[in-house]
Amino acid sequence: MARKKAFHNTAFGSALLDSLRVIVLAIIPILIISLQDRTLDWRQLAIVGGVALLKFIDKYLHKSDIAEKGLTRF
Repeated sequence: MARKKAFHNTAFGSALLDSLRVIVLAIIPILIISLQDRTLDWRQLAIVGGVALLKFIDKYLHKSDIAEKGLTRF
């Protein structure tokens, strides 16, 4: 009987957790500035989302052995 891998040990799960870490670490300073100015800059959120998406793609490609060195190849 084959054992299932834990979610964080799969390529998708590992990539998702890495991109969520990027989002959490990047959103904290954005929220602090937004609370001070009482405005929300959607461009900053879009940039954070784009970086998190690229991190997800890179990690997924690396872990799933589609591209051994990931998206950037170094």
